[in-house]
Amino acid sequence: MFTQSLEIYESIYTDTQRATPAMLLKMAYSQEAMGNLSNALVYLHDYYKVTSDKTVLKKMSDLAQVNGLEGYDSNDFQRFVKTIQDYKLIIIAVLLALSLLILSMIFRKIKKHNEKSPGLAVGFVLILGLAVFFVNFSGQPQKGIVTSTNSYVMSGPSAAAELIEVVGQGHKVEIIDKTDIWYEIKWRGKRAFVRETNLQELL
Repeated sequence: MFTQSLEIYESIYTDTQRATPAMLLKMAYSQEAMGNLSNALVYLHDYYKVTSDKTVLKKMSDLAQVNGLEGYDSNDFQRFVKTIQDYKLIIIAVLLALSLLILSMIFRKIKKHNEKSPGLAVGFVLILGLAVFFVNFSGQPQKGIVTSTNSYVMSGPSAAAELIEVVGQGHKVEIIDKTDIWYEIKWRGKRAFVRETNLQELL
């Protein structure tokens, strides 16, 4: 029963790339109960992305602490970046509306009084600059979760490269780049490589 409902939920999620928050939580807790820590953490991440529920961050942090996992430190800056990402389109719309308002004020002054408004012009440029910044704002670096119980962290994108460490599933890492079948990651402050089959990108 437990496994059957999980299979149904995962099938729906895989096919449609859509799931309700309740479905994501059920999948996460089902995977945790079955010992699939990496899958549980992926679903918890997806749940947080949809809901911005801070309690799930504590759940992920607790799981990481109990299992000795790295990459789950959450700070105020990361939460601030998440908030900006959540409201990015609204922020851009407000800034563009403000810039249009200031531009119309500038034209009105020129048309009626034939006078320049350097203060308004500076404000227009600054607000438009902010809008451009938020359009190109990418937020936090791309992250991924190690999915294999024995993942080889290598010094280069090759099986012949030096082995740095063998790590278990569940660690969250920053993805720097991808070369063929290898992800370049940041591992304990240094660049390293893992096979793509051993890492799940977080969307």
